[in-house]
Amino acid sequence: MMPAFPPKPKGGYDKYVFNPNTDKTAAGHLAEVFRNYPGVKRSLNVHHSVCAIGKYADYLTKDHTNGVNCWDETSPWFRICELNGLVFNLGLPRSYMGTFHHCVEGILYKEHPYWAQFFTKKQKYSYRLPDNTISVYYNIEGELIRKTRKKQIFRYFTSSHWRITRISNLEIKVFYSRVALNKMLELGRKGISAYYIPSPKNFDFNGK
Repeated sequence: MMPAFPPKPKGGYDKYVFNPNTDKTAAGHLAEVFRNYPGVKRSLNVHHSVCAIGKYADYLTKDHTNGVNCWDETSPWFRICELNGLVFNLGLPRSYMGTFHHCVEGILYKEHPYWAQFFTKKQKYSYRLPDNTISVYYNIEGELIRKTRKKQIFRYFTSSHWRITRISNLEIKVFYSRVALNKMLELGRKGISAYYIPSPKNFDFNGK
């Protein structure tokens, strides 16, 4: 599975119609090559589409327009963790975690006001079906400024959550997605977040 989100349209999403068959991904050359690989399936979520191949490709991609937001329990990001998939980062900064960390706010928004503030705007998205008709769905998104210090999370991780290795000068980081997400959810319920903006310090997490 790889990210396959299209470039953000200059005029916003209101008039944009996503064509999952032809729209290139903004996630880089490797992801674009993968998108065009035979047998790959692409999710229809406009904001954060993914591509997948193999035994679980349909399960990972099929419900990505059915969630309240694009990272909740119906998302490929959550489902890859549910399947205990490995998340690889190739040549990225050591502090980079990957998109699956957004599942934390995508799930905990239902549980606490700190996380609820991440999702405040109902956004309409449109996409083109194979018969050229247009279908729409709605997600709750946010306009909140987000800034992270992921080292705040890494210090709670052990070798059961992630590892680092190298091939030549290429650093490869792997996350064991299920245990890593469960740890981040545990921390998030205590008010320990990768985000310093917005800060969780002004919120009460006692008993949550």
